[in-house]
Amino acid sequence: MHQMELCGCGKDMEGHQYVECGAAIGMKIHNQEVHLSKEVTVIGVACFGEDELYPVLAAPTCKTENAADMEAILTRAIKRWSVTCTDTLVRPVWSFAMDGDATCCTTGHRLFIKKPLSSDSLLYATLSDMPGLNTLTGDNEVTLDFDFKHIFELCILN
Repeated sequence: MHQMELCGCGKDMEGHQYVECGAAIGMKIHNQEVHLSKEVTVIGVACFGEDELYPVLAAPTCKTENAADMEAILTRAIKRWSVTCTDTLVRPVWSFAMDGDATCCTTGHRLFIKKPLSSDSLLYATLSDMPGLNTLTGDNEVTLDFDFKHIFELCILN
C-alpha cells in the first residue's frame, strides 16, 4: 500500500505534512484499521554451486498468521516459480528450508512431509539405502530442510 493511501491525507509528502500523515497513520493503528509488522517473512532461492541469490518474497508479518496462512503464501510462491518458467530458466524447487518457528514447522510438515517417495523416483534410489532417513516429500518431490542452527539448538538442549 502506498504511504498516501495508508495515511489518507492525500497530500504531497513534503516537509511538515509528514506530521499530519504520521498522525493519521497513528490514528489508524489506534483504531486497529492497520497494524505494524514485527518481522519479515523472506523467501530467497539459492542453487548449489552458484553464488547467486534469487529474491522471491519479502513480506511484513505481525506474527498473527497461522500455518494455513503461511501454507498459502509458500504454495503460491512455489507455483509462481513454475508458472513463470523460472524452474526451467534457473532450476526447479527441490528442497525448502524453514526456520524453527512453530508456524513454519507446521507449515513445512503440511507441505513437504506428506507423500512417500515412489520406488520409481531417482531420489528414492539414492535415499532408500540410508536406513532411518525420512523419505516423505511434498508435491514434485520437494523435500523439507530446517536451518541447521535450529537443529544444533535442539541437539544442545537435549
